[in-house]
Amino acid sequence: MVIFGSGISGLAVAQNLQSDFRVVVLEENATAGGLALQLGCKATSECLYCGVCRALALKRDTPGFPILLQRKVRSIAKQGETFVVETDQEIVRGESLVIATGAIPFDARKVPNLGWKRFPNIYTGFEVEAALNQGFLQEFRLFKRVAFIQCVGSRNFKEQRGYCSQVCCRYALRLAENLAFLYPQLMIDFYYMDLQILGKKTEKLWEITRKIQLIRQIPFEVREKDGRMVLLFESTRVAESQPYDALILSVGMVPSPGTRQIGEMLQLNFTPEGFVRHYGEVKTSREGVWVCGTACGPKDIETSLEEAYRVSQAIRREKGGRKVEEGTLALRG
Repeated sequence: MVIFGSGISGLAVAQNLQSDFRVVVLEENATAGGLALQLGCKATSECLYCGVCRALALKRDTPGFPILLQRKVRSIAKQGETFVVETDQEIVRGESLVIATGAIPFDARKVPNLGWKRFPNIYTGFEVEAALNQGFLQEFRLFKRVAFIQCVGSRNFKEQRGYCSQVCCRYALRLAENLAFLYPQLMIDFYYMDLQILGKKTEKLWEITRKIQLIRQIPFEVREKDGRMVLLFESTRVAESQPYDALILSVGMVPSPGTRQIGEMLQLNFTPEGFVRHYGEVKTSREGVWVCGTACGPKDIETSLEEAYRVSQAIRREKGGRKVEEGTLALRG
């Protein structure tokens, strides 16, 4: 069993199947854990059910399988019933492949009118997550009013990103609650198209919406006026009268370069947005190749872990739960 990607989905599949299969995980980055481990626990006086603790617990568990870091996949071929994966350092063989190469945050520079990297104190949601995780967000002590802007990079049919990233509203609301808890002086405005907070543990998220100012409009431009930032709206095309000390852009998720690369090597089908297309929830268009997590579409931590479990169960059913001689290694040179 060869798993591409050591994010939470890849690690979950590997841990679920290591008792039945010889598992090898290939990771192109220098560390395992993926995007989820860049996020921080957003608990205040109580748990906000963001799922980060589950991701951390998954990473802490001592794996009984090799995780090969900083591996660049050069080719994937099929020899009989076996896939042969050549990296820059070794050859790995397995009867089954799992694509768990994940997604990455949308690059907010592709929406230049929102001012990211042009104005100070404009952050993406993932930047705020990382700063909270590392304890670096002290500048917010000086701010009085901040705004969240939703759907940055998502819900844009013109750019072929018409999908909802499904996680932005939830992580933004949790961040808003966390910031309000840490910095009680803050007034928080929340600009949105619609709120996507269905699923588990939504009661707390609805409670958060009553503590902030919800504004059902999506600003189309950020401008500077008298040394402060103001927002312009599509409905009025005039500057919002209230200036802001900081803006937080809730960026969506897009396929990672690794998702595209591995999918093209295997000649898989893709969605119009560039994610690996799945069939029957977990299979791809090629026999013996499975997909889970954000490699096949945006989703939160809890959903990614549930999907990894379904992939594990499907593979175990198909292989009969026997110890399969998969994931064997042969060093190059």
